[in-house]
Amino acid sequence: MKKKLVIFGSGNHAKVIFSEIIKQNRYNFLGFIDDKKKENIPIIKVGKKTYYNLGNIKKIINSKNDFSGIIGIGLNSIRKKVYQEITKINKNFDFETIFSDSCNVNSLIFTGKGTLIMSGSVVNAFTKIGNHCIINTSCSLDHNNEIADFVSLGPGVITGGNVTIDENTHIGIGAKISNNIKIGSNVVVGANSFINKKCIDNYLYLGTPGKKKRKIKKNENYLK
Repeated sequence: MKKKLVIFGSGNHAKVIFSEIIKQNRYNFLGFIDDKKKENIPIIKVGKKTYYNLGNIKKIINSKNDFSGIIGIGLNSIRKKVYQEITKINKNFDFETIFSDSCNVNSLIFTGKGTLIMSGSVVNAFTKIGNHCIINTSCSLDHNNEIADFVSLGPGVITGGNVTIDENTHIGIGAKISNNIKIGSNVVVGANSFINKKCIDNYLYLGTPGKKKRKIKKNENYLK
């Protein structure tokens, strides 16, 4: 029997996750849960099948859900907020971890709940990825990386060995991180930057090599 699954959110990132789910044919996809849209509004149509917004979190989530879910929201702070809303209602809610069929993940890694690894990505041995992370298209993570909860890596990010990335950090498209580097929490590394030194908490880093530019505001939208 296929596992029942929902996606929280219904924007572009949620639809990318949906595309991976239907390719795998391992789930009975029930629909989307988006507090910002009306119940039963159509979200996406594939062939003759239309998938709808099921309603809001408070209405759909309860203590006895028979389905799992993944949060399809790109911004780390909002993804974390939605996670907190869900677990406040059901602390044991089953979050699904999804690997694209076209990613290359070593068997000797650890991945937390609710994490997504997209197509073309490579994750090498002894790397640990936390809960509710996004490893986007064609990333390359070498051995012994440690990636904390609610981290997102943009498409084409490359990390060397023994890289540590703390909670709520975003690494921009095409950025490269050298071996043995620690990146703090709530950091944003700009697109195509090269990081070869430690990055401290709550700062934006840009350039080649990456340099500290300014403080990151709480819940700043780095994806705009």
